[in-house]
Amino acid sequence: MPDPVDIIVGRNVRQFRALRRVSQLELGEALGLTFQQIQKYEKGANRVSASKLHQIAVFLDVDISALFEGAGVSPFGSRVELSPDAFALALSYDKLNSPAGKEAVKTIVTLMTGESAETTA
Repeated sequence: MPDPVDIIVGRNVRQFRALRRVSQLELGEALGLTFQQIQKYEKGANRVSASKLHQIAVFLDVDISALFEGAGVSPFGSRVELSPDAFALALSYDKLNSPAGKEAVKTIVTLMTGESAETTA
C-alpha cells in the first residue's frame, strides 16, 4: 500500500503538470523516464527520489515545497487547496507590477463574490 505522503506528492505533481499543460510523456522525457514511470509517481505507487523531485520542481517551475503541500511537512504551514484555474489566476496576479492593478483585481473579485471588503481583509 502506498505511503500517504507519496500519494500527496504524486497528486501535486499531476496537478502542476496539468496546470502547465505538460503530458506525462513530455515530463518523462525531460527526466529521462518513461510515461509509465510518471504514472506510477502520480499514483503514489512508486516513490520519487530527492533528485527526481528536484528535477520535477525545476521542470514545472515550482518550489519543491509545493510538491509536498497537503502532506503536513511544508515549512509554510497549511495552505488552501486551489483548483487549477484559481492557481493560474494567482500566478497571473503575482505577475502584476502595479499595486493599483492588484487592488483593482481584488476589488473586482470581491464584488463578484458578493463579499464585503471587511470580510476579505
